[in-house]
Amino acid sequence: MYSNLYSTTFLEIAYRSDLGLLMGRWLCSVAEAELHVGYEALRQAALHHGCGYWLIDSRRRVCRLSSAEWVTTHYLPQVQQALGQPLRVGVLVLPDYLASQPQAYCNCPLSAPVQFARFVDEGAANTWLSAALVGE
Repeated sequence: MYSNLYSTTFLEIAYRSDLGLLMGRWLCSVAEAELHVGYEALRQAALHHGCGYWLIDSRRRVCRLSSAEWVTTHYLPQVQQALGQPLRVGVLVLPDYLASQPQAYCNCPLSAPVQFARFVDEGAANTWLSAALVGE
């Protein structure tokens, strides 16, 4: 049911074959170099499993502001192109971080190849992701 072949010491990555979901849980705050290593590990896991549905828990990684733009504007579109299928990413964040963001969801149409949304509740994130899985 779980495969965590791509985990690092600072990012736990598990593939839920029963849900068709890739889960990444940051275990601590990381420097920018580790951030890129972690996201590369997520990309490799996604390509290995052919998985375009992700749940990323970044609540333990408190220094996110500098990386948010890179992730959403560069990294996710590149992963989507490599996968060759839509990419839908739910990101768990702390309530104060979510409150500081102008919008919780990406500003793109539902048919866009990359969708992401920020959540404070894992259940809500899973509901959002599963709605897309059911719609396939």
